[in-house]
Amino acid sequence: MEYDDNKTLIYGGLSMTDIYDDQSFFEAYSQMPRSKYGLSAAGKWHELRKLFPDFTGKTVLDLDCGYGWHCRYAADHGAKEVVGIDASSKMIDKTQAMTTQPNIHYHIMDIMAIDQLEAKFDVIISSLAIHYIKDYGALIEKIHNALNVHGHRTH
Repeated sequence: MEYDDNKTLIYGGLSMTDIYDDQSFFEAYSQMPRSKYGLSAAGKWHELRKLFPDFTGKTVLDLDCGYGWHCRYAADHGAKEVVGIDASSKMIDKTQAMTTQPNIHYHIMDIMAIDQLEAKFDVIISSLAIHYIKDYGALIEKIHNALNVHGHRTH
């Protein structure tokens, strides 16, 4: 396997942080059921949802937020503030267009750069993203450092 400078998997000549900005890949991704229909069309959703804590009053970070489905779910279930990050500008553009909740903020950012965020979070979510990272231990340490004292991570 080959990795880029951010220790993210290279696939088909593009790093996973860049592939989603490739127009043909992004168009194909947008036709997937989970892209079109949201969480109910994501095969793992019924199990992942069980791992989520009560979001009421919590600050939430979604790593590689994609279309922002988990961000909107957290906001709709009482999160005080939600931050979604994704390395793809196409993903962030799409998710911003799909989001109406004023307490959700999105940033174009690689997940290995979360230590640049000034805030600490009560909940950190990642779905279908961290398996692309070569240095899993370093990412988990960054996640741990970004959590509030009694924070919760789900991945």
